[in-house]
Amino acid sequence: MTLAPSIHRQLPLNPRRSARLTHPRPAARIAAHRVGQSLSADRALIVVASYPGQPSCPELARQADADERPRKDYVELARVLGADVLDDQYLETRAMPLARTIARRVSRADGQVLEAFLRGGRYDHICAWVDRVGLPLAFLHKLARIRRDLVLISSWLSAPRQAFLLRNLRVHTHLRAIVSYSSQQNEIAATRLGVPRDKLHQALQPVDERFWRPEHTASGNLICSVGISGRDYETLFRAVRGLDVEAHVAVGSGDLPGRVLQKRLERAGVPPNARVGHYRPLELRRLYSSARFVVVPVRDMEYDAGVTVLAEAMSMGKAVIVTRTRGQVDLMQDGVQGIYVPPGDPRALRAAIEQLIANPAEADRMGRAGRALVEQRHTLTGYVRQLAEIVRSEPFAASAGLRGLPISP
Repeated sequence: MTLAPSIHRQLPLNPRRSARLTHPRPAARIAAHRVGQSLSADRALIVVASYPGQPSCPELARQADADERPRKDYVELARVLGADVLDDQYLETRAMPLARTIARRVSRADGQVLEAFLRGGRYDHICAWVDRVGLPLAFLHKLARIRRDLVLISSWLSAPRQAFLLRNLRVHTHLRAIVSYSSQQNEIAATRLGVPRDKLHQALQPVDERFWRPEHTASGNLICSVGISGRDYETLFRAVRGLDVEAHVAVGSGDLPGRVLQKRLERAGVPPNARVGHYRPLELRRLYSSARFVVVPVRDMEYDAGVTVLAEAMSMGKAVIVTRTRGQVDLMQDGVQGIYVPPGDPRALRAAIEQLIANPAEADRMGRAGRALVEQRHTLTGYVRQLAEIVRSEPFAASAGLRGLPISP
């Protein structure tokens, strides 16, 4: 059975773009020069979350080239590594029959685990971009006593299922590296879950600074809030009720979790000066641009809920008001790029909103500082280069002294 072609061979767009897509971009050429080998010398497989209707890698690349959406992190990493991507298209059209059956009758994630297990021996490196695939895959390798080069990119190591696999089943013995956005999650993994520190890497939350770029169109007293996971919009609504502001809340682009959250908020009661809706990437960029600043209200959690929106808002040059939680500690400084408020405190949140509304120059200063921070240490190009070096087991990953430091573009 034929394996999926590597992503840089999957992108036959129009002739004008083909040269740009079939050859490494400058960052990729730099990485190749640094490691002293061809980007296609090793075979790599990237396993990403699969869902119905997931756009293919070529389609995601086309949309990003057309400035219709931000560049996708795993597509950019696949370009650099020359990797195959086990996504929904691969699962439906190229997976082994047994893996495809498991995906349809049990779950997509289980089908991906089986496919990666059965075909993993054909690859020099496997990069699992989702906990629910990477950790079970490591467990299968451990049961079968198979050693493969497996790297996990994790978002929430301390979640109950992930914690059980790491602490009780010790699947980290069959992971070469674990990459997390959050220093707090890495600390929990080392102190509570028994993961050796030399396997833990921090790669700061990236953002496509080319797509999420400042566009100075803010007017009036519009503020916005974005996202689904871990959000505390009830506290936001209590904070803005009766204020001279218009609060727009973006809950996904119309997918099921966003629709469920919207209905729950509407049942709970949305104040007259707030509205909840769904926004696609270009619409969301316009919303960010129109807002005076961005509010990220989240519940107190151990993982960095809200980190993607925080990075996007900063990249757009917007000041941010964010809940200071146990997990949200790595991106901004209080009073520099934005304002931290305590969890579940509508009075503190209201005071912060009133402060930035009354002091637009302060909000502008924070927004500029946020954009500068993004350009310094949160660019997508730098993040992809860091991941490529970790996956390839190159000097960055091998040097404990450099582990976790940002890489500039």
